Amino acid sequence: MTRNKLLAALFLVLAMVAAACNGGDDDGGGDATEDGDATSDAGGDGDGDVSGEVTMLHAFTGEADVAGLQAVIDAFEEANPGVTVNDEGSNDFESLARTRIGSGTPPDVILHPQPGLLEDFVSQGAVQPLDFLDEEALREDLVGGLLDLTTFDGTNYGLTLRLSFKSLVWYNQPVFEEAGYEIPETWDDMMALTQQIADDGSYAPWCIGIESGDATGWPSTDWVEDVLLRTIGPDAYDQWVAGDLDFASPEVQGAIEDYIVPIWTNDDFVSGGRANIARENFGTSVIGILGGTDGECVLHRQATFIEGFIAENDPDAEFGTDYNFFYLPPIDESIGSPALGAGDIAALYSDSAAAQAFMEFLATPESGEGWAAQGGFLSPYTSFDTSIYPTESARTAGTLLAEADFFRFDGSDLMPGDVGSSSQEGSFWLEMTEWISGDQELEESLTSIDELYAEVQEG
Repeated sequence: MTRNKLLAALFLVLAMVAAACNGGDDDGGGDATEDGDATSDAGGDGDGDVSGEVTMLHAFTGEADVAGLQAVIDAFEEANPGVTVNDEGSNDFESLARTRIGSGTPPDVILHPQPGLLEDFVSQGAVQPLDFLDEEALREDLVGGLLDLTTFDGTNYGLTLRLSFKSLVWYNQPVFEEAGYEIPETWDDMMALTQQIADDGSYAPWCIGIESGDATGWPSTDWVEDVLLRTIGPDAYDQWVAGDLDFASPEVQGAIEDYIVPIWTNDDFVSGGRANIARENFGTSVIGILGGTDGECVLHRQATFIEGFIAENDPDAEFGTDYNFFYLPPIDESIGSPALGAGDIAALYSDSAAAQAFMEFLATPESGEGWAAQGGFLSPYTSFDTSIYPTESARTAGTLLAEADFFRFDGSDLMPGDVGSSSQEGSFWLEMTEWISGDQELEESLTSIDELYAEVQEG
């Protein structure tokens, strides 16, 4: 999808930022493990007894992602010198994967950028169950909900290799400190903070931009997804993503009306007012929180990747001094604190001993250490040593992610492409843009999405 290709490219920027911040320091770096072996209760011990070749297909083509994955491969091959991993990245990943599966010549391992295609292949009987792994240990160590996303009919078929994190609010730290603002712990606290900033009169509380060329509107989908995770919970969220809970339902429309409308449609709360949201580019909208007391706004909700845009626009800005972020607060205490994001899931398509050994290695927190040290990587394991991350922002994000009660993938990425990630009439992107631009009422926009989703499902 357009957005995912953009985000993949941005990992290169992030990796360069990480390298600059690390300054060659050894505090957060290092190899996968001190002796090259990876150990975990869930995975294997990397004893090097197995031999053979492992073929792996993935969607990585950007320099940073390719280098990060190679660090994982290198660590495995060091612990298993008899095994060679041959990987292949493709911009046409899904088509190539379907062709290989359909022809009966699958690679040993496929790295899936989201669980939808994995579920398709599981339903075809093409994926090997990971019943040789310690599921209890995995469930104990993985961020909540991850194992559920790769489990079908009671059997686990996938291992999450890497995550990204979207449930963050970036803020102007000097303004926070000067005004004595406090980090909100609940959504109500955040709304009170928003009102306080507006009342103080020096800054707009929020900078929000959803313009992105042909992909205009996609940041609005992240706002909706984060709110729904906090109001209807993971099960109903999954139903909504699958098209079994309407956009115009009381649960979904009501959540948008209660938690997004009060911010987005209040000209006192948004820099430039409501009319500016669809005109402001998503990448430049974060600039408003920079500049300290000369800044334009105080708050900006966006994923970890936005730090690349901060570095591009203000190379001297420092995390923890000039800007910072906090976790987007929970709404319903009974639901808890969810995490919205994306990730890469490894699945096994052969029963070779070498491929199984590779999956056993991936079932360890240590498998991601080499990639994490380079940047552009957040571990799915709660026991991961966050000191390995090369920047303070990554260490903070990794800690917040590990503390989440459950994780869900970006919903628009999981929906049919025409619905979740296109600019055609009735799409999530377009209809949210039409609404916030004032061209139509919210209910009309949500009903249009439901109508398109129904058409797509009918085929």
